[in-house]
Amino acid sequence: MVPSEMTASKTARRGFLAGVVGVATALAGCSASESHRSPPESGTVVTDYVATTMRSAGDRPPIVAPREDTGGGSTDGSSTPEPITLHTVESESDAEAVEFADDATNVAAARRLLAETAYDSESVFVFQTRVGECYRLRLNYVTRDDDGDPNLQFCRVIRDAHTACERGAFDRAATLVRLPFPGDEYSGLSAGSGGSCDPIPERYNGSDSS
Repeated sequence: MVPSEMTASKTARRGFLAGVVGVATALAGCSASESHRSPPESGTVVTDYVATTMRSAGDRPPIVAPREDTGGGSTDGSSTPEPITLHTVESESDAEAVEFADDATNVAAARRLLAETAYDSESVFVFQTRVGECYRLRLNYVTRDDDGDPNLQFCRVIRDAHTACERGAFDRAATLVRLPFPGDEYSGLSAGSGGSCDPIPERYNGSDSS
C-alpha cells in the first residue's frame, strides 16, 4: 500500500509540528510546510542509522516537550497539547530540551541515543504518531532524495501474542532515529506511515548514501 506522508520545510522543522499523520483529511488547513504526498520517486537507501521506539498508553504522547508556543499562556499542565509529529534534533541543546512522559517506555534508550549522537556529523529524526494497542510501530526503511532530504517510512506489526490489548484502542508511539548526517545538510524531511511492512521499492538504487 502507498503510505501516507507528511513533510516539513527546514524553517518549520526548527520546532515541533502539531498534527496527525496517517489521515489525509486531517491535513486540511495545515501550513504550507506540511503536505500529503507519495514517497520520493528517486533517491538512495540509507542503512547506517540507529533507531529506538517509545510508547505510552492513551492520548498522552511519549515525548511531551519541547513544543511550539501557541500563545495560550497556560503552564499549569491542565490541558492536553496536540501531540508533536515531526522534529529534528540538531544539537546538544536541542537534545537537552526533549522531555518524556512519566509513563513512557524505553526512556533510558532514547536518552542514550540522544546523548551519544555526534551532532557535528549526525542528527536525530523524531516521529510520533498514534498506533493501535495490538500493534507496534516499526521503521521500515530510510532514504535520501536527490536533494539530500531524508525520508523515513514506517509500518506496523502485530505485537506478541502474550501482550494484552484491545482491538480498536490506541496508544502513542515515538521513534527516534539517529541519521548519519547533520541537520544542516538537508532543507526538508518527511515521514510516511503505512499498514504493512513492504519491501524497499525497486526505484531506489539500494546504495547507502552515508
